[in-house]
Amino acid sequence: MRTDTAPRAERSEVEPVRIWRGALSLPDCRAVVEAMARSAAVAGPVLRRSRDMVDARVRSCSEHPAAADGVLPVVAAMRAVAGRAVEGTGWPRLALDGPKLCSYSARDFFRAHRDRSADPLDPAEVRRRRLSLVCLLNGTAPHDGLPSFDGGTLVVYVPRPDGSVAPRNVPLEAGSIVTFRSDLLHEVRPVRAGVRYSAVGWLHDLDDSEDEDRR
Repeated sequence: MRTDTAPRAERSEVEPVRIWRGALSLPDCRAVVEAMARSAAVAGPVLRRSRDMVDARVRSCSEHPAAADGVLPVVAAMRAVAGRAVEGTGWPRLALDGPKLCSYSARDFFRAHRDRSADPLDPAEVRRRRLSLVCLLNGTAPHDGLPSFDGGTLVVYVPRPDGSVAPRNVPLEAGSIVTFRSDLLHEVRPVRAGVRYSAVGWLHDLDDSEDEDRR
């Protein structure tokens, strides 16, 4: 698991998990967290056969769509990190989907899942996801006026050469962005105390029709 920010050229694939420390400033983290704390929240859904539905057995957390107006620094940080993460891979044109603002209170969790779908009924941008990005807005220690939390570990299951997988716990530091391949199994372990704030986004392949629509 790499934790530096130096890009590597001439790669055909991104590294399974990479941590980009200091991608978002702590004042920007605090501004987004405060906006989320003030905003209305909805139960975080899961996507099944092109439908968003709430299933507390799989995912228990809140999303904050009303706070999305204040995420421009998060978008800029995700775009900067994504550009470096895929440099030299030769991947086709990519688009950023998100970010979504999520909070996990005590006992909230997200069971092991993959962000890239193989269901033909799911939206194309979900089936074509390449890279997942998680921007950590606070951490397990109070810092610079940010609230802290206990638990809520992000675990990514990385394939081994023998076909098994190795669970990797990601350090939870405010301002870091974690990137990992969207086809990897991962989960958020239950939060024990406090509130865990994060923003999530995804890079997906952009086809010609989507490119025309965006223009």
